[in-house]
Amino acid sequence: MSELTISDLKVGYKKNEVIHGLNLHVGSGERVALLGANGAGKSTVLKTISGLLTPSEGSIQFNGDEIGGISPAGIVDLGIVHVPEGRRVFPALNVEDNLKVANYRKGPESLAEGFEAAYAAFPILEERRKQPAGLLSGGQQQMLSLARAIIAKPKFLLIDEMSLGLAPLLVKEFYQTLDSLFSSEISLLLVEQNAGMALAHCSRFYVIRNGDLVLEGNSEDYRDDPTKLQPAYLGQ
Repeated sequence: MSELTISDLKVGYKKNEVIHGLNLHVGSGERVALLGANGAGKSTVLKTISGLLTPSEGSIQFNGDEIGGISPAGIVDLGIVHVPEGRRVFPALNVEDNLKVANYRKGPESLAEGFEAAYAAFPILEERRKQPAGLLSGGQQQMLSLARAIIAKPKFLLIDEMSLGLAPLLVKEFYQTLDSLFSSEISLLLVEQNAGMALAHCSRFYVIRNGDLVLEGNSEDYRDDPTKLQPAYLGQ
């Protein structure tokens, strides 16, 4: 079971509140999109779930247990893995060492299995395994970021702006890879500005604007015309 429930969540930076009483639920094995314009607070929500930020109020429960305020290492131990915006690879480390970082709480047997799965998904990474990650292209760095998630063996996956800065064809390939890499048993909360792509790969969605939840619904009701979400994005 990998179920996440957020209740009345408030989060801020210093004295500025960014998230104002958010309620959100991701069922076990469910794929849910968190949508909104730039600066809406989407990344703040993921950072709070993954322990990088501490809630000022409210609750974050994973499988019925409160996790708000737990350290990032503790969150990873629970099986929650965060693929951050901007890929965030370690540029001076080679590809192989970047992947080893994701295995730091597991043993060598798990790492060997992880390498096999990661390189099968992204053969170019095996070819470049001794190359510094900072010398990879943007698309290859995104591959590396996803490969680290494979090695971490998540129960619940947080992905932040996977399509950012990538060509449309590459974005489509990444989403196809995402579907094949992670089984239906793994829950997913996906932050994405490309609403059409997010709706195509998630069953439900939430839209937030300026830290407030303004719309939620079933993806199938909007897939044919994602522009119907624009009023929620823009406050019209």
